[in-house]
Amino acid sequence: MLKIIRADIYRILRGKALYITLAVLLATGALLVGTWSSAQAGGITVTPEAAAEASNIVAIMEEAGATGVSIPQALAISMENFTFFLLSIIIIVAGAMFSHNTVKNDIAWGVSRTKLYFSKLLLTVFICILMLLFYVGTCMLMATIWNGFGGPAPAGHWVGLLQIFAAQLVLLIALVAFGVFLAFTTKRTAAVNGLFIAFCLVPPLVISLLMLGNPNLSRLMDFDMLTNIMRLAHLPSMENREILRALGLGMFYLVASTTAGVALFRRTEIK
Repeated sequence: MLKIIRADIYRILRGKALYITLAVLLATGALLVGTWSSAQAGGITVTPEAAAEASNIVAIMEEAGATGVSIPQALAISMENFTFFLLSIIIIVAGAMFSHNTVKNDIAWGVSRTKLYFSKLLLTVFICILMLLFYVGTCMLMATIWNGFGGPAPAGHWVGLLQIFAAQLVLLIALVAFGVFLAFTTKRTAAVNGLFIAFCLVPPLVISLLMLGNPNLSRLMDFDMLTNIMRLAHLPSMENREILRALGLGMFYLVASTTAGVALFRRTEIK
């Protein structure tokens, strides 16, 4: 498995797709920081607990300013911007062997399908974590250059942010697992793109429409991945049952997608 991962890393580093993705991610971060900077009205550092009470990012910026300390909380609230970059990682790592039709070579060399699946999944998760660190780190750096660091941070600030991002990461990894499942089962980049985007956007849209007729159906949002990622940005103000439900949903998709993906890939015919 390590040989497959090393070969993939070598292939990815020699290609252009990852660097293009990082450039777009950097540009997205710069745009967000610039937009939030225009909303700031003060320079007081906000804690995760206080930010959890804010209704939107603009409110946080007005209270704390778009500084290096306050930007991570705003990034957590707007994590849907990062979520769609997962699709690029999935295509680069898992989808490439189907679009370039190299999967037959791996299998012909005696690589088991289970090891092949897990090697792609683990590398995609690893790159996802690195890209999240890159996203948050570069945005903090840009905010610090433009508006100052905003410190010193209050006690518990960084611990609270670490807990928020760790909780969100569980669901992000679950989305990665679902995307890898799509790559291995559909074997088509267009299908992966369409189904992944639909999985993220269609459920909350449908539920919102249903809520117009019956507000009680808002409970269905408890089972939407993107909604729960956004909710976890307010982790300090969430009840334990809400946190466990969100993390449990992520673990369900992670285990179900991986189990189903491996089982279907082992049975599928490679042409």
